[in-house]
Amino acid sequence: MSRKFLILCILSTFIAAASAQSVGGLAKGEEAPTLYELTAHSSLVVTARVISGQVKLAQVEVVEVFRGESRAGQRLQIAFRDLNLDLGKQDRVVFDDGETEILFLEPEVNWEGVRKGDDRYVLYRGRFGKVSLPREGDEIYLEALRVFASMASQKDHRKLYAQIRGLLGSPNPILAEAGLKETLRLDLMDRSLLPVVLSYLQDPAPGRRTQALKLLKGFFRNLKPEDHPDDDANDALSRVLVLARNDPVESVRVAAVQTLGNWNGEEVRPTLEAVAEQDPAQGVRYEAKVILLQRDQAAKKTPKPGS
Repeated sequence: MSRKFLILCILSTFIAAASAQSVGGLAKGEEAPTLYELTAHSSLVVTARVISGQVKLAQVEVVEVFRGESRAGQRLQIAFRDLNLDLGKQDRVVFDDGETEILFLEPEVNWEGVRKGDDRYVLYRGRFGKVSLPREGDEIYLEALRVFASMASQKDHRKLYAQIRGLLGSPNPILAEAGLKETLRLDLMDRSLLPVVLSYLQDPAPGRRTQALKLLKGFFRNLKPEDHPDDDANDALSRVLVLARNDPVESVRVAAVQTLGNWNGEEVRPTLEAVAEQDPAQGVRYEAKVILLQRDQAAKKTPKPGS
């Protein structure tokens, strides 16, 4: 009886883990992993040319190794077909013969956790573990992967944080985006980064403008009352005020309004009121109204001087 129970427990654990690995979609509210996140958590990161994607296990030949134990010219087999059982047609994993792919891999194991073969792998994070390398502009990706692999091997957190902050301002958009996102995630934003973060408010990519606004949101939150007359802080505020009214992308205007909500001063009220009434997007108007309501409620709870 106890032996059967043990076997059932082992099988249940294996099935649950396999299901979690095989789902290639995202949970509600979850963002797709970045190349940095994929590199940092994969056992093996390579670029590889597809020899055959028509057989049960895709056959690939390694071109360059960024992380893990492999070598250029080595043949690998990738188990991927079970992933497609959980994916819609547009998300299905396909290996096209002759194409070069960036692969984020984990060893393929059986239900006992034993490797099926030294050359057999599965994609880390399902469909996100395979990224097609563009035929033009591929050096941007390769440079980013080399940098990310170096960062992933860094054991000293202080040096890693310095590397992350150093990505801000990079002409490589993949490195810049990773720098913005990781600086936010690790709460590394401080006054020294203000000039480079402000430069992203004029970036052509809405995603980078939004990430910069999120960093400024934290910066505003941490400002002390005596910091507000500071020229740098006021310069940042003026730029966010402009974006809240004028950015052509709704999601960026929402982020700008949320950033203004963290400014501890009434200088933002006229803009918030104007946005709450005049912005063409309901989502932006709603965000501004919520922030104004929260400010009014907080003001009522704050005792007046001399009371």
